Amino acid sequence: MPTLTNKLIRTAASSRQYLDGRSRREIARFLRSRWNSDGGVRGRDERSDIYYTVFAVICMRALGAPFPYFRLWKYLRSFGAGESLDLIHLFCLTRLRSIFPMSGSTKEYLLRAAHEVRPESAYDMFFKVVTAEYLGGEHLPQTRFELNPADPTTNLAAAVVLNQKTDNAARAALMERFCPAGGFRPTRAEGHPDLLSTATALFALKIMNYDMEPVRQPCFEFIESLWRDSGGFAGHAADQFEDSEYTYYALLSIGCLME
Repeated sequence: MPTLTNKLIRTAASSRQYLDGRSRREIARFLRSRWNSDGGVRGRDERSDIYYTVFAVICMRALGAPFPYFRLWKYLRSFGAGESLDLIHLFCLTRLRSIFPMSGSTKEYLLRAAHEVRPESAYDMFFKVVTAEYLGGEHLPQTRFELNPADPTTNLAAAVVLNQKTDNAARAALMERFCPAGGFRPTRAEGHPDLLSTATALFALKIMNYDMEPVRQPCFEFIESLWRDSGGFAGHAADQFEDSEYTYYALLSIGCLME
């Protein structure tokens, strides 16, 4: 059975069915432009950030595009065994090092950090589940989440994905956040859609086998509106900055709409 991690990667890769060769090359060119000489990928400033680096690598793999393999290896070596990193950044390091068969293991530190962190929401637990899958599944949390229709879109969607069960109330609550012009809002009250809320909502709806036809074309148009001349994607209409994280959410959203 595919793991949650594999489902996310496979879904993002399905975006290739929608994007033509030129579009894929433009997105890949943007991602390569974010790579620094030290082997890491820039985040919201000029410095390399391992968090944005992992999104860039996943995007390149989803697009079937090459990335600077040896420069990345040089960057990962600079973190040692990852002793000084928090859980999120340690997981990014571990995921990236899994690409290189000659890399040293960081699983000991990842396991310890995973046990120490206490999730405060379904979205936090979603991250712990992905971490546990990487550790082999033996530490996979068994928590089932109550679905609260008033939760933020990310938390509600994460609970649906973790429970792996169709819930009509959750599906209706997610669809309440859908904007007729495209995209999903972060809460019931907030009026502007964003790419993170859209990607998580669509992935949860996909898990519940929802018919995407009512949202497909408006969401495609919303995603395209966030595609900048650089080749990267911004997070929302007022965002003037593109990065690898939101580019991944764009690919994941497109993949959900294609399947």
